[in-house]
Order: sequence, then C-alpha cells, then structure tokens
Amino acid sequence: MILHDVTGHFEPGKITVIIGPSGAGKTTLLKIISGERWSNVNGTVVVNGVEQNRGMFRKQMCYVPQQFSLMPFLTTKETLYVAARLKLNVKQSKQAIAHLIVNEIAKSLGLSKCLDTLTNKLSGGERKRLSIGVEMITKPSVFLLDEPTSGLDSAASNQLINVLHNMARASCTVVCAIHQPSSQMISQFDDIMVLDRGRCMYCGPKSEILNVYENAGFKCPRFYNIAEFVLEVITEQRDGDLERLYKICRREYEKSKSINIHDKYPTNETKSSTSKHNFERDDVLTSANDTKQRLPMWQQQKILFLRALICIKRDTTMTMLRFAAHVIVALLLGMVFYDFGNDAQKVNSNIACLFFFLLFLYFANSMPAVQMFPTEAAVFLQEHLNNWYSLRSYYSVKILTDLPMQILCSSSFLLISYYMTGQPMEPDRILKAWSIGVLITILGQTVGILTGSAFDTEIGIFLIPALSIPLLLFAGFFVKINELSVYVQPLSTVSFFRYAFEGMMQAIYDLDRPNLYCSEIYCYLHSPKAILSAMNMPTVSFNVILTILGFWIFCLHVIIYAVLCWKIYYAKK
Repeated sequence: MILHDVTGHFEPGKITVIIGPSGAGKTTLLKIISGERWSNVNGTVVVNGVEQNRGMFRKQMCYVPQQFSLMPFLTTKETLYVAARLKLNVKQSKQAIAHLIVNEIAKSLGLSKCLDTLTNKLSGGERKRLSIGVEMITKPSVFLLDEPTSGLDSAASNQLINVLHNMARASCTVVCAIHQPSSQMISQFDDIMVLDRGRCMYCGPKSEILNVYENAGFKCPRFYNIAEFVLEVITEQRDGDLERLYKICRREYEKSKSINIHDKYPTNETKSSTSKHNFERDDVLTSANDTKQRLPMWQQQKILFLRALICIKRDTTMTMLRFAAHVIVALLLGMVFYDFGNDAQKVNSNIACLFFFLLFLYFANSMPAVQMFPTEAAVFLQEHLNNWYSLRSYYSVKILTDLPMQILCSSSFLLISYYMTGQPMEPDRILKAWSIGVLITILGQTVGILTGSAFDTEIGIFLIPALSIPLLLFAGFFVKINELSVYVQPLSTVSFFRYAFEGMMQAIYDLDRPNLYCSEIYCYLHSPKAILSAMNMPTVSFNVILTILGFWIFCLHVIIYAVLCWKIYYAKK
C-alpha cells in the first residue's frame, strides 16, 4: 500500500508543490492523476466536478517524469520542432512552429545557446529543461512534473519555476513534486500538498500551513524555510504528535473545501471518500476542439519517418560500422573459400561456406538490434504515454526505416562473398541466394528487436545465442534430418535455419545445374543431384521455403507488437 486515504485538490491558475521525504508516494500520486497508473487503485479522481475520463484527460494534460528519454541524435531545436509537429494542429505552418513556438520555448528555458547541440551532448540540466520544454509546447490545461528541478543549479531552478509560474497565471493547473525546495523557490508556489508515508499531511494555501501546524503543536521558527520545517516535522525530527497533526489537517481541509465545492458544483456532493482528488479546471479541459488532438496516422508516420532518417544519418558510427563489418567479413570469407563453388573436391567446404553465410547474416543483425532497441523503446514509451502518436504509427515506421539498411548490408555481403567463393554466376541463382540472405537478415534483426523489447540488454544478449543454437542443430548441416531420431525430427520443422539452409543449397545446387569441375579421375560429388541427395534435400520447394521464412518474420513482428502493447499496459499499471 503506497497511498493511504489521500484527499486533496489542485486549482487552475495556481502552482502547487508536493513535498515529502523519499518514498512518501509523490511519484505514485502524479502517475495516478495523469492516468499513467490505474491498476490496483481505489478511489476517485474528479475533474470539474465530474469523475475523470482518462482518455479525454490525457489529451488535456502533460506529465513529465523524473527520467525523460530523448532521441540522442536530434538537436535541441529538432527535438522541439518534431514534438511541435506531432502535438500541434496540422494547420500550424512549419515557419510558425520553428520561429515562434520553438524559439519562444528555448528562450524561456535558457536553451537558446544550445539549439544546434545534439541531445546526447547536453548537460544534465539542459536535458531536464528540454524534456520539460517538449511538453510545454501545447500549453496544456494541467501540467504535472516530477522532480523538475533535480540536476539544476539554483539559478536554472528559479528560472524554470518562473516559467511554470507564468503558465499557471495563464489558467494552467501546474503541479510539481519537489524533494526539498529552497526558500526562494517555495515563495513562488501558491499551494502546498504534504505527503508522508502515503498520507496527506496538508493540502491548501501556502499561507495557511504554518497556522495549521502550529495548532497541532508544531511552531515554525522565524525566517525558517517552510519546506525544511515541514519535512523536519513529518520525519519526526521535531517533537510532537503526528497523528494529531494528521487529524487536524484532514479536518481543516474538509472544512475549507466543503463550502467551495458545493458553491462551484451544487449538483455534486462532496464525495470525501478514500483516495479522492478534486481537480478544478475551466471548461477548456473538456473541450473537444483542444489543440492537442492526435494527428492522422499518415501524418504521424511522415513526421516519425523523417525523424528516423535524421537519426540514421547522424548515427554514423553504428551505420558505417555495421556496413563495414559486412564488407570486411565478406572479403575474408572470399579469401578463405576462394573459388570453392565449382570444385567437386571441395563441396563439403563450400557447403560449410554457405552455412556460414547464414550464420553471419543472422547474428550480425540480431546482436546490434538487441543492444540498440531498449533505448529507442524507452523514448517510444514515454512519447506514446504522453499522447504523441499511436503504436501502429511508430512500429510501421520502425519496420520501414530499418529495411533499407538490412537490404544494403546483406546485399553487399552476399554479392562480394558469392562472387569470390566462385558460386555459379547465373541471375536466377544469384536472386535466389540473395532472397534467402535478405530474409535471414530481416529475421535476425526481428529476433533482436523481440528480445530487446521483452528483456533488457544483458538478458537479451544471453538469450539470442541460447535460443538460436538449438535451432542450428536442426538446420540439417551438423546432422542430416533423416538421421535424427523419429522423436526429435518434428523439432526440425520449427527451425527457420533449416529452411534458410535448404533454400541456399537449392539456390546453388538445384537440378538444373551442370556437373561441377573435378580435377581427379572420379569425384563422387561432382553431380548437383548427388550433392542434394547426400544432404537429404530437397524436402520442400523453394517457393514454400520463402513463404515459411516470410511467415516466421510476420509472426515475430506480431509478437513484438503484442510485447509493446503489454509494455504500455504494464507502464500504466
């Protein structure tokens, strides 16, 4: 139990600070209010006297958590611009967004000097201010911030609070959870909510808190920081009866709010039940014409696609390293197995070469994906929960933007190694081998994304070889399928390596190929038919192999989509 019978209210046009020691429940309370956490919660959140509609409310509010993930290869200006394009009405011109909104927010948060700096090179304070800036774009009706001043110096903290103060004066309900605000900072807040071990120890005007605490026997010394005094009281650093303080605070709150609530909402009863929160806001809150309407799916995809292309272009280290690795390994493979493809005496070595094609393409694309995707998924989760775009828009763009690099890397590897190892230079065979190589590349990256989305990087790096190596045993290379026990033979039908390997073998050695060159008097494996027969192939046609590999890729993408849906649900829970 994190929160116990918490009752309070936040008013429009005012900035409220939630203070309390670590573990008091500040973050949990903000998540419940924002609708990000709703499972295992008993109580009522009331907006304008009506019980909260989470879907509508999330369109009118913004929640900035303590840790806000940003795209590392976008500049400050691009981050603000993309956020504005995704969150504002499509009728807004690009010039208006760039010059008015972006520059105005950057100036107010002191980010003007780092507009062209990549977010991964910003200081901690600049990243914090930028994370707040991207959510300020729509001027939300309710603005919830968890530890907005952590990592900021006193000057930056006061500048940020001034900006929030101005937002509040423009009829925005601003709520900040702050661990220990300074005297100058606390002077800019209008209301205070105090939490201690999940209980509300005060909620109301800042000007009245000392009187309430004095009535309970806790007198604040003159010229003392109010926040420090309150924290000392609730952490029992000052002598007194906390239970009596809790009862007095609860009684004073009920007394002060009952008249106001009845005056404002005569048809709605006070409803001072367990975990009730009354959030008062102008009628703008429930307006269906608010600027924060989600864009059409194609508009979201367009903006996300352009952002993804910028990140791919900027991530030169990973992009070039990935491409270079495919080229270098292809050259090395070509030197080791140089001109083995048409030599009947080297058939077994050439088969090993073909199997290595598949191994490299699979692992060279699955391992980087499992390392890179968790960071990207954290950004997606944050932006999706703040109603920037839909999961379908994000995932469709993710698949499309990854595809060109997958095709480029696998094509460069296959064409170089295929030519150098002396495989038959016939267009249809090259096309068949290329199609198998591209599919196993896509399959490898899809498996990497799946493990990266379902688990963290450390577990994912372990799981990929742990799950893939058993599938390699049933590929038909180490042990022929017909030599397996009848009890384990069915397991080979679920190994995509089996179909990829057989597809590569059929591409190189199908029955239309003439006999291989043999320098000896007799070579047993000079006939392509004898080679395939020795490997117990073919078992299925080439078109069926392509269909099976495509079906594997489709099923894995469905699983990834389901995992991301579960992550969204779990984040709310």
